[in-house]
Amino acid sequence: MPLEVFQAPATLREQLIEFQSRQQCYPFTELDQLKEELAGYVGIYLLYYRGQLPLYSGIRTANQYSCCMPIYIGKAENPGKRTGKGSVAGGLIGRLREHRSSIRQVKNLDIADFDFTVVAMAVDLVAWGEAVLIRHFQPVWCSIISGFGIHAPGKGRGAQMRSMWDEIHPGRSFAVQLPANPITIESLQPQVAQHCQNLAMRLGCPMEER
Repeated sequence: MPLEVFQAPATLREQLIEFQSRQQCYPFTELDQLKEELAGYVGIYLLYYRGQLPLYSGIRTANQYSCCMPIYIGKAENPGKRTGKGSVAGGLIGRLREHRSSIRQVKNLDIADFDFTVVAMAVDLVAWGEAVLIRHFQPVWCSIISGFGIHAPGKGRGAQMRSMWDEIHPGRSFAVQLPANPITIESLQPQVAQHCQNLAMRLGCPMEER
């Protein structure tokens, strides 16, 4: 007899996506002004790009009126969840600050070109919620250009190749020391453009700038 597998009801996934769509979109430059509001919460966060980098022109177009197509989705969990101890002091605000720092370090991105939304959740639902929203939105930095969410390599991994994200967006101090990645913006452009066009149609985002 095959093993029975528990599946979350489809209606629950749809409720999460609908709940996310109702959350306010904030400029990333206003993160510190929201620290009290976000403090103590865990959950999912979505980053949206509106800048002029040609590689992401489809994302900029999709987000010209509202936060429609995230470029990245990540999660903030309680560090002590496995033991039941610890706090959520880092939580959403801590993880968003880490990403803000990454963007500020690179040469071809500007924090002023990003917005974000958050979905505060019970800690036991965070990993599930992240997976649901990534599958739904298929963000470019989660599906094509990997490496944005990584930290500096641990001891013994310093010879690993630079991530795709760090090769495309040079500047993070730990990545400068790593061997180059052969990927180029030119080689990624067709795949990213087609991906964004398909997503815009499915999500109902604008496909042309006005």
